[in-house]
Amino acid sequence: MSVQKDKRRPGKLTLPVMARKHAKWVIQITKNPKWFLPEYNHMVTDEIVLEAKNINRYIWSANNIVVNSPEDYEERRRAQETAARLCNDLLADIELAKSIFHLRGKRVKYWTETVVEIRNRTRAWIKSDAERYKKYR
Repeated sequence: MSVQKDKRRPGKLTLPVMARKHAKWVIQITKNPKWFLPEYNHMVTDEIVLEAKNINRYIWSANNIVVNSPEDYEERRRAQETAARLCNDLLADIELAKSIFHLRGKRVKYWTETVVEIRNRTRAWIKSDAERYKKYR
């Protein structure tokens, strides 16, 4: 029996895909000189792109750590927590970019909702791992 699309819960493996799609989207939108003025590249835009790429990297890295020891668990958790912190940094930079580049509310709303979703799912993953890997804590 299938579940209606609007009642489905996101699968566990969708977070790395979501982070990758987000990083790709950020790279694409920030290269538009009409919205992201080139004179701000080194001060604002490059940092935004780097944060999005690093969120993707840390989620990817954490997802690829097989936990077989307390050290593995700690390494995975550090990567997860770093990704969540980078989401907070990116949210702050989105607010800054909104005022500097006069971004449309619709774009900013989509962007912040995506980053908040990635952060919340990363935090849920941390919580799930804490329960799953109790013996390694």
